[in-house]
Amino acid sequence: MSMAIIQTTSANSPQAKLGQDMLLALASLDLNPQLVLSGDGLRLWLRSEASSSEVQSLHKRYAMLELFDCPAPWVQAEELAAHGWQTDDFIAQVEVLDADSWREKINSLSNTLVY
Repeated sequence: MSMAIIQTTSANSPQAKLGQDMLLALASLDLNPQLVLSGDGLRLWLRSEASSSEVQSLHKRYAMLELFDCPAPWVQAEELAAHGWQTDDFIAQVEVLDADSWREKINSLSNTLVY
């Protein structure tokens, strides 16, 4: 895997939907992109945010990733701890990375798109 979509914006930003569109387009081409969630982008994957109609729509579309062979999204352990979130708080599995693993994996990617 060498392609990643890094989502950092909140659900009310047009960039969130653009990032998701690109993620799903790449997945449909069997390119197995890596989703990376950081900053406000973490909220896009949170179960508790589903009360918002914007996030509900995103959650439904993220569920389509199950049709493809995409890896679990990466999240930083430090960001989860700062918010007091656990992996069970998300709509699906995530891979929690410490700061060193995060840097190593991000640096190993040949293509990244940030939304």
